[in-house]
Amino acid sequence: MKNFLSHAGVIAALLLALPLVAVGPGIAEAAQATAAKKKAEQPAAASTASSTVNVYEKQPPVTDKELLDFLDLLPQFRSWAKNNNEEAHPILRNGKADFLYSSKAAAWVQEHKWNPVRFFCVMGRMAAALSIVEEGNDMTGARSKDMPAVSEGELALARRHLGTMLKAGGDAPPINK
Repeated sequence: MKNFLSHAGVIAALLLALPLVAVGPGIAEAAQATAAKKKAEQPAAASTASSTVNVYEKQPPVTDKELLDFLDLLPQFRSWAKNNNEEAHPILRNGKADFLYSSKAAAWVQEHKWNPVRFFCVMGRMAAALSIVEEGNDMTGARSKDMPAVSEGELALARRHLGTMLKAGGDAPPINK
């Protein structure tokens, strides 16, 4: 399978439309370097909100209601992220798929009645599910290391709500950095 972020570039633009690092080989490493640089430039107290918790660990599968609630909020989050020059995207951290987001993004999500870890878990898993659907539904093929595992149920959700997912993510061009 192609690199998760580069292959899912169209999907990421439609679903996330958030700043992504340059597309190409080594994207996970580039994301890690960018994150490390940003972290080094910030005071210790203002470090990345997701730095201590992997968003995918110990998380139950995404539910139908949860996905619909997420899709209702996604356009607002994307608009806020674009207007505030915020980054939120899958990364490889300590050899595992994870999701990078700032403490500002976490606060915004909390103000909108979501747990940030769960919100970004849903975002990452649904982007991964869309990538799998685009690849022809092959969950057994090679995955990029920054792509989280997706359950059969989450894949079924992505298929069932494909139109809604694309509509929620398709009204703005991607932000390129």
